[in-house]
Amino acid sequence: MVSTAEGIKLITAETGRLKEYVHDTGPEQWSLDSPCEGWTVGDVIGHLGWAAEFFADAISQGRAGITTAPQGLPEIGTLPLPELPGLIASMAKEYNRSADAQLPDAFASSVDRLTGIFASMEDDDWAKECWSFRALQPASAYVTTRISEIVIHSWDIRFPSDPQAGLSPDCVAVVLDRLTVWLNSIGLADFRPSQASGHYRFVTTGAAELRKDVVTGDQENRVEDASGEPTATLTCDADVLALLVWGRLKPSEVLADGRLALSAGSGSSDEFAAWLSR
Repeated sequence: MVSTAEGIKLITAETGRLKEYVHDTGPEQWSLDSPCEGWTVGDVIGHLGWAAEFFADAISQGRAGITTAPQGLPEIGTLPLPELPGLIASMAKEYNRSADAQLPDAFASSVDRLTGIFASMEDDDWAKECWSFRALQPASAYVTTRISEIVIHSWDIRFPSDPQAGLSPDCVAVVLDRLTVWLNSIGLADFRPSQASGHYRFVTTGAAELRKDVVTGDQENRVEDASGEPTATLTCDADVLALLVWGRLKPSEVLADGRLALSAGSGSSDEFAAWLSR
């Protein structure tokens, strides 16, 4: 897990690169469909700009002991969870529409504001509770969230114009921290292999080296650091796994084209591959 200080350095560097990219593009690129379904590239830029503003508001208020919702946002627990994606989408699109041709300047202003607040925080400020949509959280949680947001959405913004775009190498390891969340979200608890127990190992190459086992056969399936002999091994570039765990790639696609390679160890890889591809 990256420290708050290191996380801020990563966010600042990636934000700087993205500001330059957005400044060098225009309405033609912003109107392209992004990998976020129903969002244009401009909408994704708008999302990052809007999110920077409400992150800044929530942190600033929490620092002052205020945990009510920032202006224009719902109080904690008042918005039904299924309605949250719609709210986020509407805010992103409104930011994009309002900025119009001035989108690069609006985006730069918003992200610079958040960067400035991060830089002004004292050590004891990071533990202060702040508003978020679902519950109070320490200010430091916004740093963790922002790293993945800026890295994945930077790719969403670049990909339509450059299908060979990759993720920021310095940030991939942090993005991969979502592996367990992703596996649980796609039903890891329901995976029932025929073997009594197993260690299905994920191994990445490239910008980040990850070695994690999906352990089965005990009271519940879980993800642990790799150990012992694997039942089967799944190997891919770190970028591929990062895009998988953030829903930008489908397991069936990368298994079919070989970007995610499976090899048997002490057992078969077939059952795990079938479960991932279902």
